[in-house]
Formats: sequence, structure tokens, C-alpha cells
Amino acid sequence: MDPDAIMKGTQQIIDRFGPWTAHCIHLGDGVYTFGEPQINTRLRRFLQIASDITAEPLGKLRVLDLACLEGLFGIEFALHGANVLAIEGREANLAKAQFAKEVLSLSNLELTLGDVRTLDVEQHGHFDVVLCLGILYHLDTPDAMEFVQRIYSVCNRLTIIDTNFSLHDEEAYTWNGNTYWGKYAREHASGDAPEQKLRKNWASLENPRSFLFTRASLCNLRRHVGFTSVYACLNPYEYHNPNWPRPARDERHVELRDRLTVVAIKGKHQRLISSPVTEASPELDRPERPEFLMVGPVPRPRTVRSIVGQFVPRRWKGALRAAMRRW
Repeated sequence: MDPDAIMKGTQQIIDRFGPWTAHCIHLGDGVYTFGEPQINTRLRRFLQIASDITAEPLGKLRVLDLACLEGLFGIEFALHGANVLAIEGREANLAKAQFAKEVLSLSNLELTLGDVRTLDVEQHGHFDVVLCLGILYHLDTPDAMEFVQRIYSVCNRLTIIDTNFSLHDEEAYTWNGNTYWGKYAREHASGDAPEQKLRKNWASLENPRSFLFTRASLCNLRRHVGFTSVYACLNPYEYHNPNWPRPARDERHVELRDRLTVVAIKGKHQRLISSPVTEASPELDRPERPEFLMVGPVPRPRTVRSIVGQFVPRRWKGALRAAMRRW
């Protein structure tokens, strides 16, 4: 499509469904879904994780993008040749993703309207990479736990989970015999009608509250459903501009304390050979409030000399030591 046709089509989508709210996608010839281009550091992070851990050409991967919103992340993988299934619960978001798919001629991107809580291996199949980006903290209990279990069932290799988490273990929920800590958050007002809920693009589809896991419980849940290891991603660095959603034009980049990207690996449990006692011991849950043991020499008790010495200027210490020896 030529730039004028792209811009005209973009305006038609905006007139019908409203402007793009989250995903700044380059549609070609300098035309973006946002009026001004915007940096998205998560895009680099997620693509690099998938490439590094699978160690496969991206074009060989089958990728699942859950609650894809306006489609940016699934579109990025599809542009690299991956076969992508993107599921989204809001028709307005899906229409924007569909428009970008058509403009970019992405026949390897399948878009479907649906609730990710109904994810099913019989219906959707298996995937090398599962993207669970910004959706887990919009689910209530026990849906959030069951959702992660469903992700495990369709995942062949790795799941990338980008999510907010609770900094405090305020409330607990027990599922399948395991207790998970976090806090509940409000998604919708009690009197909101279904159409009002659908208009809230950055909220749940219909559940009035959601559960934010603590960091420890996030890790424990992944182990409980079967993932063999879980990693937190530090680089590529993800930052947020305080003026978002305007373009990042200054250097004030913000790292959020209550959000992280974790990578859950579906591997094979290994048997330990060199330490039978370790092999026989159970793998422990990550504690909510770890207790740390001091490893190394036990510190000596402080003497009067050492206490007084910290207040004596360095240039006087030599003379003072000589005087004490004579005394």
C-alpha cells in the first residue's frame, strides 16, 4: 500500500474503534499507528530472549501471543518469519491488529477473537514460544493459576511472562495444595455493564478483581505446574519513560520496581550423580521472606581499642600506637 492509502486506512480504523492506545507499529513508508513514533524497549527484550534460548532461526518457531492487544509483539515475530497465533478478547484491538497484518502482508500471522482463559492444547496445539505479556495480573484466583497451567500444556520450550507483581504478601490463596501470596486489585466497578468493561482496554474482560502474585509466588507457581527453571531477565534493559505515551525525548528513564520479565523453561528434570543426599532432598519453594545465613569467619568481638580507633584521625594513629607500646 502507498503511504496515502495506509494513512487513510489508519484513520478509518481510528474513526471506528478509536486511536491505538499501546502499540506503535511501523506500517511502512514512515507511517506509524501512533502519530509520532515511540520507542518500545520490551520489543527488543522479548525477541532477543526467544532467539537466545531457543537457539533457532526465528522463522522456524511457532509462537503464541496471549491477549495480544493491538498485535505488536506477534507482528514482530511474524515479520521475522515465525508462525504466530495471536489471541485477543476485544474486537477493537483485534481490528487494529488485523489492519496491520493486512498492510504488512503477514500471511503467517493468525488472529483470533477469544478469552485466553480457555486456552486448550487440543484446540490451539503446541508452541515453541509463548508470550504472556501484561495479562497475568488482570486475572483473578483461581483463573490465574489455571491459566499458567494451560500455558504449560501448550508450551514446548519457553514462556516469556512480563507482569506486574505485588511487593507485599498481604493475602493468600491455596490452589492444588499450594499457597500463593500477593494482593487483590480492582479491575472494574461493581456496577459496570459488560460494554463498559470492554471499553477499558487495559483491564480484565469481565472479572471485577485480579490477583497480583508476589515475586516468590510467581516463581513457585511456575515450578508447581511443571516448568523446570525460571529466570528473570535483566538485559536487554527495559525502561519506561515518565511521559509515556508521548515519545521518549528525554533521558529520564524509569525502571519499575513492581514489574519483571521472567522466562519459564519447559525442560527435562536432571538427576544428580555426585551428591546422592542432594538428589534425595526435595526441591524447596522459594520463601516469601528469606532468612539469610552468614557464611564465612565469625567476626571477632570489638575491643575498646578498635572502637576508639575509628574516631582517631589517621595521621595520629602511628604516634598513638608507639605511645601505647611504651606505656
